[in-house]
Amino acid sequence: MISVSIEPNYWSTLLSFLGERRFQKLINHIISPYLARSFTDSHSICILWHPAFDFYLETVEPLPLIIMDQQRWANYSETEDVYNYNRKRSEFERNGIPYNDWTLRLTVAIEQSHCETFIAFQEQISEFARCFYLSSIYSIWRSLRNRFILIYTEELIKKDHEDYLRGYIFQDQPNILVVVSKYLNSSTFDIKTNRFVGQRNFGPNPGPVEFYIYQRFDAQQKKITWENLMIKSLSEKLKNLQGREVVIGIFDYKPFMLLDYDRQPWFFNRAENKSIVSIDGTEVRLMLIFCELHNCTIQVDTSESTDWGDIYPNGTGYGLVGMVLDRRNDYGIGGMYLWYEAYQYMDMTHFLGRSGVTCLVPAPQRLISWTLLLRPFQTVLWLGVMLCLLLEGMALCVTRRWEHSSDSGPNTWTGSVIFGCITTFKLFVNQSTSYVTRSVALRTVLVASYMIDIILTTVYSGGLAAILTLPTLEEAADSRQRLFDHKLIWTGTSQAWITTIDEGSADPVLLGLMEHYRVFDAGLISAFSHSEQMGFVVERLQFGHLGNTELIANDALKRLKLMVDDIYFAFTVAFVPRLWPHLNTYNDFILAWHSSGLDKFWEWKISANYMNAHRQNRIVASQKPTLDIGPVKLGIDNFIGLILLWCFGMICSLLIFLVELWTKRNASIL
Repeated sequence: MISVSIEPNYWSTLLSFLGERRFQKLINHIISPYLARSFTDSHSICILWHPAFDFYLETVEPLPLIIMDQQRWANYSETEDVYNYNRKRSEFERNGIPYNDWTLRLTVAIEQSHCETFIAFQEQISEFARCFYLSSIYSIWRSLRNRFILIYTEELIKKDHEDYLRGYIFQDQPNILVVVSKYLNSSTFDIKTNRFVGQRNFGPNPGPVEFYIYQRFDAQQKKITWENLMIKSLSEKLKNLQGREVVIGIFDYKPFMLLDYDRQPWFFNRAENKSIVSIDGTEVRLMLIFCELHNCTIQVDTSESTDWGDIYPNGTGYGLVGMVLDRRNDYGIGGMYLWYEAYQYMDMTHFLGRSGVTCLVPAPQRLISWTLLLRPFQTVLWLGVMLCLLLEGMALCVTRRWEHSSDSGPNTWTGSVIFGCITTFKLFVNQSTSYVTRSVALRTVLVASYMIDIILTTVYSGGLAAILTLPTLEEAADSRQRLFDHKLIWTGTSQAWITTIDEGSADPVLLGLMEHYRVFDAGLISAFSHSEQMGFVVERLQFGHLGNTELIANDALKRLKLMVDDIYFAFTVAFVPRLWPHLNTYNDFILAWHSSGLDKFWEWKISANYMNAHRQNRIVASQKPTLDIGPVKLGIDNFIGLILLWCFGMICSLLIFLVELWTKRNASIL
């Protein structure tokens, strides 16, 4: 801190007046305690030092100050400075961010020192006003209570710098005090503030802002000699905005936001420069009610018609978030998630709701194949049946080999084996045998085998009848894990659907799903929904409704079903530009809205007004399969198993017949 006292210079008295921490003296000298809270209770104060203004601050408590001397910036070496700026320079250059000394120093001051109050002098004001917005965007740390004291004297104004008070900062920031004196050694100071309320200047180079005198301070007498009784405090600017415009970037995305060209009231559309559109939606109504409470005017911008957009590392962007970053819009909505890339360069509101990303996937089809004949028994049971038939054949073979009758002697092993195999197969398919046996032992084995085969065939017939009566459906990719296992392609109209996923902390299933995500335009997605085996992104809202379903035609819904769980879920927010002055008030309004239960009511109300309830119920009901499929025309798939079995039997019979012909031919030759 520099302490210089040169009489009759009254700048020390003025700044001590503005920076005083003794509240009793503040109440006596300042128009309201709000100034004490605004300009002295900051985390730290950054003073842009000017050699023409010598002062010291009289404070009782320690005052956190950061002195920034522009004239010494070029002379400081990295070892002498309190901060190594090379790290920030490297970051800017790596991300392709253009910068100068002002942008670099202010960014570090905000990010590292957490400056919230700024004091600038004379010709520094214009450079500070131009670079401060960029620095506030590039700094990852941000404050919601920035205050500005801008000081100049008319004596030092140069002809080529006659207007210091130009720039967006004077258009968009309410907490600005401008201190003006006629001469450098004047004892009387006019303390002014910007108008802020009322109509905004949306030009690319906004002109001078209207300022009015807030107080007149006499440093020699150390008291206020005149005050504007019409102004109670600077916070009054935010309570009554007097028609100040708030621009909402919007496209049709129900139920979050929607456009209606048939209903009224109409709002001014900046994209078409006329009032022709009505707006509504769960997140739009929040701003509509907010503006009713604070007397602001809603304008819309429909320049972006489909995409939420994204942010590049160099601080530029496209889509809705790009329009907010460029300050063309004040309010970016539409079910936007907590995107870190956007948060780095913009501010976000409190959460507006919970939203889950899920898919409409191909519905499971009836399972029809040649394996239907094997489905009544599981693999282990089939092995048991084969073992039973093997034992049955062996018992018949051995019994017949040692069978004795009065007509003939013992049978040969070859004949016994043939008898055992053929008889076992006949009994299994419920066929009789022409063999006449008189042996009690063989009759007993035949009866036992027949009883076992009757039981097996009866159980098999019942299982087969059940399978053919109740349709068996194939496995659908209708859960997060099954979508990953099936490696099914899923698609949406924007990369924003997977921007929320953090690749560093996501589980392997989610990372695998990211690899199968594809972006197509709305027309292709609508066409694919009729034929392609892929998933189509939909959004599951907090209270059960579904968004992003309009791309899927009604006739395509019959072949799709809704997943039973979410791929992932996130909280939705609204993105606003850095230093948006209404953010604190708007966040309080959001919390009141949640606590009142209107968030649920508005979702149901807007869905009922603008969305097809039957269609919503139909999609939700598709999560559970329906077996009421009615009569189905039989096709070749229904008989392919029987046909293959018949073909196998015919081929085997033909081969055996050929073998018999060949054997008899050789026997006749011999």
